[in-house]
Amino acid sequence: MQALIVLTQPPLPEGGAPGRTAIGLLRGLAEHGVEVRAIAARRTFSLPGEVPAGLPVEVVDVEPPGPVRARVQRLTRPLGELTGAFSKRVRAAAAGADLVHLEETETVWCDEGITKPSLVHLHYLARADRGLGRPWSKQFREVLDATRAEHAAVRRHRYLLASSPLVADALRRSGARDVVVAPLSLDPALYTPAPLDGPPTAGLIGTADWPPTASAFHLLLEDVWPRVKAPEASLVVAGRGTERFGGMGGVDSARELFQRFSLLLFPLPRGSGMKVKVLESMASGVPVVTTPAGAEGIEPSDGVIVETEPGRLAAAASELLTDEGARRERGAAARADFERSYSPGPATEPLVELYKRMLA
Repeated sequence: MQALIVLTQPPLPEGGAPGRTAIGLLRGLAEHGVEVRAIAARRTFSLPGEVPAGLPVEVVDVEPPGPVRARVQRLTRPLGELTGAFSKRVRAAAAGADLVHLEETETVWCDEGITKPSLVHLHYLARADRGLGRPWSKQFREVLDATRAEHAAVRRHRYLLASSPLVADALRRSGARDVVVAPLSLDPALYTPAPLDGPPTAGLIGTADWPPTASAFHLLLEDVWPRVKAPEASLVVAGRGTERFGGMGGVDSARELFQRFSLLLFPLPRGSGMKVKVLESMASGVPVVTTPAGAEGIEPSDGVIVETEPGRLAAAASELLTDEGARRERGAAARADFERSYSPGPATEPLVELYKRMLA
């Protein structure tokens, strides 16, 4: 079985969230005996880094479209920045594949002209993450374009892959014909279990410019952390744009930062799809305290405490920050659950079964 995987960014251990999960995807498919070839777009905003050795990935530089072409694309192919030369490269590579796997909504147009079976993997849904906002706002344009691209995925493809049951249910309500749920995955070899010793530290990392994550930072700092009863504990906030929250800003290595955490405190009020920071915390053996939105797609786990109210989130965090034994027990459970369900082999089993059906 030969699969062509189309990626919106290179698979990098310290890249964006889709790049980190792409490593787990490719390793999992190879583990199941799928012959994989990947083509990844590298754009002006892509993070630097080298693709890990052993991954069969061709990285293609993609220049942003000019203003006229961009306006035309928004009308005819929303989120269609990867059409043109990149799609042409995908079409050429598809000639040697049995099927085409398109990762993320931005690749929805990349299989035009390809007769091989194809699927689109939708990590999240735009309207579930953000409201439309004012009609003249940038948010309105972005959410509308993403929603139209999602509808194109449903309309143009028989097979869809969802990262969580909630995303799958929404796609089915939109008219999707064949939806399979497969969790996102990370390579456990890249994550060392955190020591969980030293001064107790709650942490949250994320991009503050992304509205759902910004809402989580606001809720954490204004409603949750002030209620935490752990006098010796500290809070670390990091990620691009977090300076406005008094945070560290961007860090060179998220994996190294998790080594400092005693727990991930992630009070996400709204969002869709699996959250990679939660998977990274579990892979690092760091217990998680979060909301139902933060734990979307995660099976019930002793390593992930799910609460809704700020007071209950704070109480759960307080217990772990003041009880080293409890956080070690929860952290070990988080790592064990990650290895059982979200390491590359188990996470890609439903996808491999879908591949077999597509080719049958």
